Amino acid sequence: MNTKRNIRIALVDGGADGGVANLLLPYISNIYNVQITKNYDADYIIHSCSGYDVLKYDGIRIFYTGECVTPNFNISDYALAFDHIEFGDRYCRLPLIKLMASYTHLCSKRPIAKNVLAAKTGFCAYVMSNTKNSAPERERLVNAIEQYKPIASGGKWRNNIGGPVDDKVAFQSAYKFVLAIENYSSPGYLTEKFADAARSNAIPIYWGDPTITDYINPKAFINCHEFESLEDLNRHIRMIDQDDDIYLRMLSEPWFKNQSEPQEWQDSTIIHFLRNIFDQNYEQAFRRNRGRWGMKIERNLHR
Repeated sequence: MNTKRNIRIALVDGGADGGVANLLLPYISNIYNVQITKNYDADYIIHSCSGYDVLKYDGIRIFYTGECVTPNFNISDYALAFDHIEFGDRYCRLPLIKLMASYTHLCSKRPIAKNVLAAKTGFCAYVMSNTKNSAPERERLVNAIEQYKPIASGGKWRNNIGGPVDDKVAFQSAYKFVLAIENYSSPGYLTEKFADAARSNAIPIYWGDPTITDYINPKAFINCHEFESLEDLNRHIRMIDQDDDIYLRMLSEPWFKNQSEPQEWQDSTIIHFLRNIFDQNYEQAFRRNRGRWGMKIERNLHR
């Protein structure tokens, strides 16, 4: 007999078919009977940052985004995002890297380093398809590294291999190093870019989250934030590229600091946060201000 509780959820402001909001559904679909609805009387609304349609819904609002956007708790009752903040039971830190396919590679045993190195045929790869409105550090880093050797660019940006690649990881896997550059640098903003580089069995050259070494083993990658100048970074990359012993040691390092998945990234932590929302008495589960000032804020946002 099916005793799972029915919950009606709307997915809004996240792009086509719910976008990133869909990434949360696997954590609850085995616990509840989830009915996706577009009706404004949905009990719960999982919303993102691409619009304000969420304001049309009166139900309990849960924010999630894969972008570097801080939640607005005047709008949302609960949120999952990048920021290193605490807000009672209203917030759970959930960087996008955790929800992407390549993440499981970080949790797996690393392959034999000598075999990996033997299969490498190129120096460094980069796949970037965002040709505008991203961090200017991207271009500066690429220019600095190419003072040593050319980088194979397989995305739309600066493509030099005859066109964008169909399989990012397969392309990157032929190279010793892979550039993993976020669109913005902010504490906690960690996306699939690092995991895709790791899945390519390469050494990531990373720029973005300055707190990444709180979770990821600094011995397993090159952290651009550790260097005072691009010249220092260039020299460090050159040294590793020219010393197989150092390269092999880095390839053998576990991805996670302390050799274990951070507790706040574990499935159980995310499920606990979400169950707290759905298992509460419905009226008591609201957290945003639905009184006079809350209504004023929402009216201003409508305008």
